[in-house]
Amino acid sequence: MRKKFLAGALALVILAGTIMAAGATSQAQALVSQSYLSGIFWNDLKAIVKQEVDRDTSAMYSEAERQAGQTAGGGGFTQRVGVNGNVVAGSTGCGLIWTEGSALVRSGTLVDATVGAELTTGGWLTVGHRYLAGTDVSLTVASPSARWMTEGTWSVTAGEPLPAALPFTDVAREAWYYENVAYVYQNGLFNGNSPTQFAPEDKMQRCMMTTVLHRLAGSPPVGYSPVFLDIPDGEWYTTGTVWAGSVGVVSGVGDGLFDPFSNVTRQEIVVILYNYAGKMGYDVSASAELSRFLDAAAVAPWGRNAISWAVGVGILNGSDGALIPDGDASRAEVAAMLHRFSTWVQK
Repeated sequence: MRKKFLAGALALVILAGTIMAAGATSQAQALVSQSYLSGIFWNDLKAIVKQEVDRDTSAMYSEAERQAGQTAGGGGFTQRVGVNGNVVAGSTGCGLIWTEGSALVRSGTLVDATVGAELTTGGWLTVGHRYLAGTDVSLTVASPSARWMTEGTWSVTAGEPLPAALPFTDVAREAWYYENVAYVYQNGLFNGNSPTQFAPEDKMQRCMMTTVLHRLAGSPPVGYSPVFLDIPDGEWYTTGTVWAGSVGVVSGVGDGLFDPFSNVTRQEIVVILYNYAGKMGYDVSASAELSRFLDAAAVAPWGRNAISWAVGVGILNGSDGALIPDGDASRAEVAAMLHRFSTWVQK
């Protein structure tokens, strides 16, 4: 099945190259017009390829559906069961039918062959729908129990259970950051801006970051000391900031100041996590080449080692091929980085 599916995709790639080549030929020399190639002909051929793929996958999935409820393993399909928090991972081109319970995509892309759509990070699977892994993909089971049928290479590992519901009305279950917000909330790292508002798009401030990191460390006791001149005793952010400054996880902005209410950038967050990992004794020797990112030159010298490490271990992902090191990070983005960091630590 994977060969047929990938063959259909390959046909489209070859076709795209043909059209591009035709477009490079002048209208006087071309045998057919560019508008015809990129319009009617392109659409017709896409429809033909889709029909071929649909025909192949329809027979395969019909057989899988027939097997549902029977002994696992027949016909190349395997029945699987899982519980809340299980991580289901599959490789490109492998097939899946979700038969009971709920799950969402945590990374990668699934092609919903039933309705002809794509599911990306944060998307929820539909019971009875047929899926193909468009890339290497991982899912999180979000119901007390779940069942599904697989074809190809899939694995199931334990993970952090998701709550049935969060108290935050501004965090929808279909949001890409739902799983990350659930993690930081369940583990006591983040509080909402109010009992019912998480404010996922609000910018993360420096004093928020030190408070969260102190909680991540287990809230070790620390006495007040004027590590930074603008961090007075008795504020909600005092303990976390004094602790972070005392152990060398964060540094100030100069002249003895910390500037607690300034927004923290993506680059600063990565450096803070890098420093924290080193202080906790974790191996931070991993690194990745940054030249593949469009704005690699924008990474500051003081942040390069940390960002190379974060990209290498999967804590920092680019956005449209860019790192955006000086971009202010939202609370949802920080929740995602902390979740990935914790996953890395557990590994």
